[in-house]
Formats: sequence, structure tokens, C-alpha cells
Amino acid sequence: MEPNFRKLDKTEITVPPEAEGNRLDRFLAGQFPDYSRTLLAGLVRDGLVSIEDFPPAKVKPSLKLEAGQVITVEKPALEEAELPPEDIPLDVLFEDDCIIVVNKPADLPVHPPKAGRGGTLANALLFHFQKLSRPDPVRPGIVHRLDADTSGVIVCAKDDSAHFKLAKQFEQRTVKKEYLAIVRGRMKQPTGEIDMPIGRHPDHYEMQRVHPEGRSAVTHWEVIEEFKRFSLLRLKPQSGRTHQLRVHLSAINHPIVGDRLYSRKPPLTRSEVEGESRNPANRP
Repeated sequence: MEPNFRKLDKTEITVPPEAEGNRLDRFLAGQFPDYSRTLLAGLVRDGLVSIEDFPPAKVKPSLKLEAGQVITVEKPALEEAELPPEDIPLDVLFEDDCIIVVNKPADLPVHPPKAGRGGTLANALLFHFQKLSRPDPVRPGIVHRLDADTSGVIVCAKDDSAHFKLAKQFEQRTVKKEYLAIVRGRMKQPTGEIDMPIGRHPDHYEMQRVHPEGRSAVTHWEVIEEFKRFSLLRLKPQSGRTHQLRVHLSAINHPIVGDRLYSRKPPLTRSEVEGESRNPANRP
């Protein structure tokens, strides 16, 4: 069964007295046995699990529950799915008995959003490797994600033990992540920090937004090089919210060049790069 995140089922659960003191992710795993604990913990981190009269920023997989709390869960509908292997070339940077490190190119989604979709890193992993972790059947080996348009290093797991240990490292933020991005405009100072909470957009499922009731999110940035209309930045997210860098940079009016979701600017053209007036005949 594959979770279809475009079809969300909302469920309310009241914590019974015998569940008091349980971790939130373990409690949810007992309530929804068809969903993996990894997937449910991901729903919590993505803001799809809320607790009545409880600050969203404090709703974490490890939260200890109290009897009588009302939990609302927006979980993806389960659909029959079979993920086919696909012969998609992979740039493997490292491999041993437990992990695979891949240099993911831009325009390669990490996993399919719904049943029947292909052309993803998950499809490629199935083709190239006989042994992969399977906490989620449509995300074999996938421990963490990068946006489809983002290139960079992804660490994949060959077995469930490695998957659990890697996921724990990401959850505890012992993994250090660094990104490079070209943004519009020139920064007012050489370094800075963006500390703005992020939550799911109420009208667009695929989007996030800065919102006071969202989950805490911090991004550190540093200017590497400046141009007339653009800046090359080094970005270090302290947290790992969905689309965090894109949302944060858009919120301070320096959207990432080419961002199709969060930039209000039109697509970049050669005329703009060369400092000329925008020519409508130029292709993006």
C-alpha cells in the first residue's frame, strides 16, 4: 500500500488513560498499524499532527502524552502500489554494506508522490541495488529528502537497522547540512540568521509558509559572492522543515533563482543575467 499525500484523511483520537506517558509516534503506530512509525513520525514533523490547545512547535514524535488529549491526524490515504525498478543512471559517491551515498541531480524527485508514478531516485535504487531498507514500500532506502529541483548528496540505507540509525541522526540534528543557492538581490550584511516558524499553507498542499503558529525553523546564511542583481549564499539550516530554505529566503525578499513555488519573480532569462532589459522573446 502506498500513501497518497494528495488525499488526506483527517482523524481525531482522544488519548485513553492507559496511554498516558507514551511517546506520540509510538501511540500513533498502535492506532494506525498500516502506517510505518517512520511515516507517522514524518507526519508529526511536517505539521500534519496537532494536539488540541497545545503549541504546534512542541508537537514532536517524542512528546509524552497525557490522558484526555485530543489528537488530530491528517494521514495520507493508502493505495495499492507497486514501485517498478527503472534504469536511471546514478552518481554513487560511496557504498558499503549498510549505506549508499548518491549525488542527486536536479529534476530527479526522491520518491513518487502517488501510485503509478516513476522516474524517481527510489525507482533507480530498486534497479541498481538488490538490498534496500523497507520501512515504507514506496520509499525503499530513502532516509531523507531533497526537493526535486535541488541537487546534492543523499544518504540511502541498505537495511532497516541502518535506516533507523540514520533517521535518528537526522532527528537529533547530529547531521550537518550545507547548501549553496543563488538568490535575487544583494544582502545588506555578509552573514545573518533567519528565525521564522514554518507551517503548511492552508490553501496549497504542496506549499509551506511562514506563520506564527508554525514549527520553529532557523536558517544561517553567509554571502560567498555578490553580483549586480544576485547573491551566492552558503546556507546552513539549523532545523529541517519542508522547503525551509526556499520559504525563509522568499520571506526576506531574496527568493532562490528559479524557484517555481515561492518566487514571485518571472523565470530567469539571459537578458536579465546580462543586465539588459527583459526581452519577452527570451526563453527561461
